[in-house]
Amino acid sequence: MNLSGLRPGLASGLSIEDVADTPDDFLSQEPDGGAFHRAFQAAHIPDFTCRYLIVSRGGKRVAVAPYFLHDFSIATMLPDGWLKNALSWVKFRIACVGHPSTDFGFIDGETSPEVLALINDRLRDMAPLAAYKGFADDLPLPGFVRVRGLPVCMLHIQGDYYAGLDRRRRKDFRKKRQAASTLRVEEYTTLPEPLLPQVYQLYLNTMKQAPVHFETLTPEYFKEMAGLGQFHLYFEGERPIGFLQMLTLGNKANLKYMGMDYQRNRPYYLYFVMCLNALDASLRAGCNELELGASSYQVNRLMGCELVETSVYYRHRNALANWLLGKLKFLLEPTVDELK
Repeated sequence: MNLSGLRPGLASGLSIEDVADTPDDFLSQEPDGGAFHRAFQAAHIPDFTCRYLIVSRGGKRVAVAPYFLHDFSIATMLPDGWLKNALSWVKFRIACVGHPSTDFGFIDGETSPEVLALINDRLRDMAPLAAYKGFADDLPLPGFVRVRGLPVCMLHIQGDYYAGLDRRRRKDFRKKRQAASTLRVEEYTTLPEPLLPQVYQLYLNTMKQAPVHFETLTPEYFKEMAGLGQFHLYFEGERPIGFLQMLTLGNKANLKYMGMDYQRNRPYYLYFVMCLNALDASLRAGCNELELGASSYQVNRLMGCELVETSVYYRHRNALANWLLGKLKFLLEPTVDELK
């Protein structure tokens, strides 16, 4: 029997199911695993539809691939300027494996060529452009254009972190903490209702400063995150001027979102101090790994972070468009300014 003309999966005994609900045990070892995904979906983030592809072999689940549908603008990855404005109209419907709000892409389970071929076949039916966001550079994805993504700052905490710093950095860290010593810090697992509008505005301040704009959270996001991790709020008098959201699980911590009043950043070294306090919270929780995200590389290098490289893979179902994508992939890669 000639199986070469069959759709991927049939010859290998694989089947695939497309579901809206997050599987109960999805990414159960990650801080931003199943519980975070469910809360994110409940927040109804505009312009993103999040779903899951479940791959089975012989009736047994072997992989869960989270994906989202989105009208992707090529200008999203470009710095502000004439080129970003000129290309703002160029959009593709995209089906992307990964999650809008996670820096690393995860497939929970097997990533063999036959599993990915089956996933890719389904993605091809959903949108002209298929993608994988935040993965390593060795995924078996023939025909895809691999583009360098934003590196993710990871702090590996071993032993007494502060004792391992050189004298100059310890002195610098003390100076910055002293500048913020008059601020009051409060920690919440659920944000009080009266503070939600102020926290959301602080988030919008930081989102607008980011060189790359992708998802924009809703106020409902901060409500849905009740009981998941912690929010740390920084008060100048009675006014919140900064916040961070942390998720922890086992020995891993994730600094998920931050926001601040940028006029108060310099006097208090606010961003730096919030990162240091996230480190302190990680130490208290017994974590030895802190993910600080894909931004503010200068600060995070000073803290001793490793920059973990990521890749984004693209494939357009039109062969000519895919060829052009390969020629123009430099437009989608991080600029020097974005890596500062």
